[in-house]
Amino acid sequence: MRKFFLIIIIGYFAWDYYAVNYGGISPTQTLQTKIIDPIKSNYSHNRDITISDYEKPEYECDDRQYCSQMNSLEEALFFTKNCPNTKLDQSPGEAPCQSDFILRD
Repeated sequence: MRKFFLIIIIGYFAWDYYAVNYGGISPTQTLQTKIIDPIKSNYSHNRDITISDYEKPEYECDDRQYCSQMNSLEEALFFTKNCPNTKLDQSPGEAPCQSDFILRD
């Protein structure tokens, strides 16, 4: 078994030496073109992605600043993360406006 692996390794390096010095195709290039590229082409999905494929954001920044102006906790979180000049009450460890929406439900 050792002889078999030794012959394979010597053959690989001999082929590589020939390819580099005499302009043949190296074993790595052969593997790439004969095996790897066909597999990649079968499994790669080239698809044109347009903006319409993505969902448009549900919320937009506007003049609202206070919890009483928000319609949901998710909206309050969006405003906290994405909009400037919000004045939402938020205790440490809580979501913004959490107490307001718990009382409303």
